[in-house]
Amino acid sequence: MDLIGKWKGYYQFGEGYALPHFGERVGIVVSLNGSNISFTGIMEENESEFAVPLRSKIKGFSENGVLSFVKTYPKYPRIKEQGNSEIVFENGILEVEHLGFVDEKFNTMYGGWSLREEFEIDGHIEEDILYGTWLLKKI
Repeated sequence: MDLIGKWKGYYQFGEGYALPHFGERVGIVVSLNGSNISFTGIMEENESEFAVPLRSKIKGFSENGVLSFVKTYPKYPRIKEQGNSEIVFENGILEVEHLGFVDEKFNTMYGGWSLREEFEIDGHIEEDILYGTWLLKKI
C-alpha cells in the first residue's frame, strides 16, 4: 500500500490523562511525502476543545507493514492544571512517538502513541509517560 498522500483520522487520549481528556478524540489530517520506507509530513488537528492549534511535523519509516514516526510540535503545549482543557505553550518542542501497523485490506494505518512529560513536585523533577491511540484512513 502506498503511504504517500493524504490521510484522515484521529488520535485519542489514553492512559495518564485525567478527565475530561481521557477517552477524547481529536480529528487529524496528515499529508505524507517521501517513500513508503522513509517519509516526512505535516499533521493538522481539527479545531476542538482538545486539539493543539499547531501544525506538527512528522518523520518516520515503515518496514513489512510496521511503521514508526515522531510527531514534533514547534512549541511545548501543556494542559493547564486547573482541570479544564485550556492549553498553554511553553518554550521548547514536544515529540510524540507513534508505533503502528498498515492494514492494506481496510486502507488504514493505526497504532499507539506515547510521550514523556516532565514536571516539578516539591523541587524534584518527575517524569510521566502518557499514552493514546491513533487511526488514519487514506483519502
